[in-house]
Amino acid sequence: MDAALEQILNLLLESERAGVAALDKLIGEVGNDDLRRLLATSREDEAASAVALELLIREHGGAPSAKIGPFAAKIAAAGALAERLKLLIRGEEWVARKVEEALALAPPGGPIDDHLRRMANRHRFEVEWGRAELIRIMNTL
Repeated sequence: MDAALEQILNLLLESERAGVAALDKLIGEVGNDDLRRLLATSREDEAASAVALELLIREHGGAPSAKIGPFAAKIAAAGALAERLKLLIRGEEWVARKVEEALALAPPGGPIDDHLRRMANRHRFEVEWGRAELIRIMNTL
């Protein structure tokens, strides 16, 4: 595996793990059932992506990182729930950009490319869906 590709895949892996940790904490603090379901679905997606990234890195000769990215701590320190949710959406946007960078390094048409394309689509969807749901739900709180 190319060193630059391995590095960015590990960055994504660490970021997905941080997303899982941040979402775990947020889910426990949210009283709104709709918002809790939204966050739980996102958490499941992040966890599945982390498992897939770890496997892809390993299967292609790389060494998966064991780290969790710093994003979980940033979410925890952000203050009010609305601020943490806004930061969560910005984090999804950041990951979407990093996935695009990884796609530029991935061999076209292979399993890494396939996973990254699904991951990019999911993050784009989560950004838009998250914004809409956040507006809708925050108006009902």
